[in-house]
Amino acid sequence: MIQKENSFGTFDQEINAFFKDAHHFACLINTCLYQGQEIVKPQDLMLVDPKIQAYTRDVLMLWNGRYGSYYLGIENQLIENYPMPYRILQYDCLVYKDQMDVLEKEHRKKKDLRSSEEFLSGIKASDRLIPCITIVIYYGTRPWQTNFSMKDMFDVKDMSSLIDFKMNLIEVHSDTHRYKDKELDLVFSMTRDILNANFNTIRNKYKQGIPKQVALVIASMAKDEELYQQIKEEEKEVIVMCESLDRMREEASNKGFIKGKTQGKTEGIQIGRIQGEEKAELRILTNLLKKGISDSYILEITGVSSELLLKANKELKLEQYKGKLIRAFLCHVINKKLIAILHIIN
Repeated sequence: MIQKENSFGTFDQEINAFFKDAHHFACLINTCLYQGQEIVKPQDLMLVDPKIQAYTRDVLMLWNGRYGSYYLGIENQLIENYPMPYRILQYDCLVYKDQMDVLEKEHRKKKDLRSSEEFLSGIKASDRLIPCITIVIYYGTRPWQTNFSMKDMFDVKDMSSLIDFKMNLIEVHSDTHRYKDKELDLVFSMTRDILNANFNTIRNKYKQGIPKQVALVIASMAKDEELYQQIKEEEKEVIVMCESLDRMREEASNKGFIKGKTQGKTEGIQIGRIQGEEKAELRILTNLLKKGISDSYILEITGVSSELLLKANKELKLEQYKGKLIRAFLCHVINKKLIAILHIIN
């Protein structure tokens, strides 16, 4: 995802810190994977050290519960990432590879592989791996539109023999789950209302204000830097966001969100949101290009489309061309003045 200076990186940190709370994490897993049954207990979760490269996730927990041991992961996406099914499959495979490496190392140390099959495999038939399940949480204002599984990334007519790999995807803007953890339910429901510009709903539902830390998480999920800074600077621990919501209402109205909504034209809302997101992304991409970062690396770390990056390149060239014209004009003016001064002197 794009790491916007002083904003998107901070947003990631706030959201990750929220889900590192075992109660929030357990409730999310139970709601999304076990239909609200309290299968995963907070006390059975252990946070995995994020410094271990093979276990890279925004948040990864080891669950030792009633069904055995599982790795449970969360990957947050502020914008859509087209190869996401592949990325999650890659992350999961890295976890399995690390476990295989550990098993093989232990057997070499013990020298307990006896049969030719064991020597060839590097493990015993009785060895088992810990499964890995990852949930992708998407905080965009528009629906996830492209790849939901590995099959979506293939271009073949017959997929009947292919083993598919589907993402576990939560789209907050349209999420209808009810979460038993009050803070988690509050965070998702208010973020959903902000993403959908339902400001009157927020005013009516949350007149008493919300905890400051929860408000920071909501602002992060909504990707609103100004709202985040306003909350951050508040000294109170309970935040009433009326002024911030008024500002957001005005912005939404200017972009055609509310006008489109009252007319029942969702197309107007979507266009306004898409234009707003694309403008912000173009600004970020242009800044990355100015720093000399290569196109290929930008595509790798951000997951944006090549078309959008091409557009950013064109905007940067236009900006540079305008700069050259201005400099050339100034040089011309200065030269004319110098010539005039020399004529006077002579």
